[in-house]
Amino acid sequence: MPKRDPATPTEFVPLAIATVPMQPWEQPYDPASALKNGTIFPCLNLPFYVTGGDL
Repeated sequence: MPKRDPATPTEFVPLAIATVPMQPWEQPYDPASALKNGTIFPCLNLPFYVTGGDL
């Protein structure tokens, strides 16, 4: 019988349970806007600005 490593209990403990909220349907961006924004869904368009504003 192989020795069990207590640092990796994946055989005995579930790793995680994902909880994902439902995303309401909304009109997606057109292909050009989706490419520019990095998503087709407007509610997921959450730009990150290091400078704190528009570039």
